Amino acid sequence: MPPAASRTRRRPAVIAHRGGGSEVPENTWSAVEHVAALGLEWMETDLRLTADGIVVLSHDEDLRRTANDPRAVGEVMWAELADLDSGDGRGFVRLDDALYAHPTMKFNIDLKDSNVVQAALQTVRDANALERVRFASFSARRLAVLRRQEPRAMTSLGVSDVLGLMLRSEAAVPLPQTRWGWTRGRVDAVQVPESYHGVPVVTRRFVASAHTADLEVHVWTVDEPERMRQLADLNVDAIMTDVPTLALQTLG
Repeated sequence: MPPAASRTRRRPAVIAHRGGGSEVPENTWSAVEHVAALGLEWMETDLRLTADGIVVLSHDEDLRRTANDPRAVGEVMWAELADLDSGDGRGFVRLDDALYAHPTMKFNIDLKDSNVVQAALQTVRDANALERVRFASFSARRLAVLRRQEPRAMTSLGVSDVLGLMLRSEAAVPLPQTRWGWTRGRVDAVQVPESYHGVPVVTRRFVASAHTADLEVHVWTVDEPERMRQLADLNVDAIMTDVPTLALQTLG
């Protein structure tokens, strides 16, 4: 296998953001089925915990936008949430049900709260799905806790670690992996927006630096064909998008 820094150019993978939220209702059974129908390897989704400890697919803390209900997900028991319309006429999706229903699909899951970490990890373990789940979070501390609990877990980098990678890539300084706790757990990707508050994040140097550290670069959320093509030219590894059908057509 060639070293990461010299990996050959290829079409970026398409990761359906929330299952393709501009093509189907996000984080629903319709979204999961849409990803499967497109033949995509990965679905990006978000996790919350119900009042009785069930891990469900939900981006928002409350149910206003998706179910026209003012309550927080964490205030509702699963039995009731199962009967609420999640956006496609069906109840909300449990993580374990999604894992069992689609045993070959891979899930990139954003841990939206600290209180969902342990339950999400146990759900994935119980489904024997550690090899097809990547845990993500803005919180580097949240991910560090998960890596300590399960060194086999596949994870991305949190925000503070991404900032460190940005600074080191611009200064051309090698990345000291042991300082970042990468010896605990499997960190395989850095997932970033194209820019942050007007500051470019995804540059050719950033991508090269990540590849040198054996990290894939996944960029979110990219819905414009021209931006997809430009990112492909930078040799990013994956594009997260709300329009996965368009992304597949654009990237060929």
